[in-house]
Amino acid sequence: MSAAVTAAGPETRTLVELLAHAGATNPGDPALLYEDGLVISRGELLERSERFAGWLAEHTTPGEMIAGMMANRTEFLVAWLAAAAAGVTFVALNPEAGPHDLTHVLEDSGAVLVVCDAASVPLLDEVGALPSIRERLVIEGAEPGGLDPWEGAAPLRFEGLEVDPKAITNVYYTSGSTGKPKGCMVDHRYWQRLVDNYLFERGMGPDDRVLCCLKFFYNDPSWLLLTSLTAGAPMVVMRRFSVSRFWNVVREFGVTQLFTIGSIPALLLSAAPTDRDRDHKVRFGIQVAIDAPLHREMVDRWGIPWTDTYGLTETGGLVSVPVSEADAAVGTGTMGKPRSDMEIRVVDDEGVDVAPGEIGELLARGPGMMTGYLNRPEATAEAIDAEGFFHSGDRVRVDEDGWFFFVGRKKDIIRRAGENISATEVEEVVRSHPDVIDAAAVPAADVMRGEEVLVHVYTAAAPSPSLAASITDFCAARLAKHKVPRYLAFRTEDFPRTPSMRVAKQELERGTVPAGAFDREGA
Repeated sequence: MSAAVTAAGPETRTLVELLAHAGATNPGDPALLYEDGLVISRGELLERSERFAGWLAEHTTPGEMIAGMMANRTEFLVAWLAAAAAGVTFVALNPEAGPHDLTHVLEDSGAVLVVCDAASVPLLDEVGALPSIRERLVIEGAEPGGLDPWEGAAPLRFEGLEVDPKAITNVYYTSGSTGKPKGCMVDHRYWQRLVDNYLFERGMGPDDRVLCCLKFFYNDPSWLLLTSLTAGAPMVVMRRFSVSRFWNVVREFGVTQLFTIGSIPALLLSAAPTDRDRDHKVRFGIQVAIDAPLHREMVDRWGIPWTDTYGLTETGGLVSVPVSEADAAVGTGTMGKPRSDMEIRVVDDEGVDVAPGEIGELLARGPGMMTGYLNRPEATAEAIDAEGFFHSGDRVRVDEDGWFFFVGRKKDIIRRAGENISATEVEEVVRSHPDVIDAAAVPAADVMRGEEVLVHVYTAAAPSPSLAASITDFCAARLAKHKVPRYLAFRTEDFPRTPSMRVAKQELERGTVPAGAFDREGA
């Protein structure tokens, strides 16, 4: 067994330096193993990135932005890494975005060219011509050669290339649940910190294989790739997440480490158990925001420790559960303790630190966080105070031993008869009902109480009054009386989701009660 890498090496290594080193070290070893059999070596990833970087250097000016919009294809990663070498910023676009959001992102970023696949062309045509965009590069043909028509007169060699670690590599647009999406700007130092933290906390070596089941336009696949490149391990890639294919891919490719987000565990648990559930080589799983009621089931079913972790796009990882303490954390709902390089505060609405056990907003300060929101100085000043603390907008509590517990978003509160109810708390309980796959709690207007709790419920069972009664009784046994949902709106298809696999609540009916919803008080 090869020794695991526990640190990335130099204090600061840019994306360019990291890929140059990886491509020169065992260049024939796989960097990417796709579920359909495509293999991309470390050397080929470097070579293709250098060739497209040569073209970008001839057609863009450092500081400009380019956008990438495509399914999980190697060319997306090549375009991102090449942009970092050419000194231009990469804007990741959701290939399933609507024309309104896409127009906003392209206009706000001022991207000068778009790299896209053929499937994205109709949506871009719907958006129409925008003044900033000079060219559209449509990826066609066999992967990974879709960028072959755009090669410079000479490759831009990464080895020895001087790049400013403070240069903005990426702009990630937030999901926009509270308004238009904001562009979060991150630099090379952001990526270095993500790699270092993962390797320090989890370790990874050439014998490991980490699974990427997420869409490339989100930031997690990028740091997973950088981490595996640094450790000499391949990243196994699913073209898109699938409950039915997930464990087959894990087994076929010998995956040893899992990273999941959003409702992925709940969706996986919705599949019927099989006698192969523990037939795999996985050593541990990391899940962003584990549902406490599902935690024990996750551990028992798949036979591995699952640990929570917490962070935001703006900050990277902030809090996590060490693997060594995974057993003690099962079912507690803790998201962990602060990482060693982060300073964390929990404050009340006046900015005063709260006592252990009290609820407050999480603030964080440390290296490698975002540099700000693109074109939004006011929003940046609101998010990052004069002392350099980022205001997360998340309400948490900390116990006497320093364990952190997520309570909910400050703006994701249902106020019923003067009582504040965390939507997150209600969702966790509803989601743990055996017939529920996922749930989203939102406010419904009420004349007497101001707001009532309305829960949209995704279930595989046939909606019925008896199912609704079963869910509300289940909640009544676990929640305070005023938190028990009054209304349940059933659905038998998955929710619309944000890039991070969270339910896109802004697309759900709220305020008014949907037709046909179950009313506990009218039952």
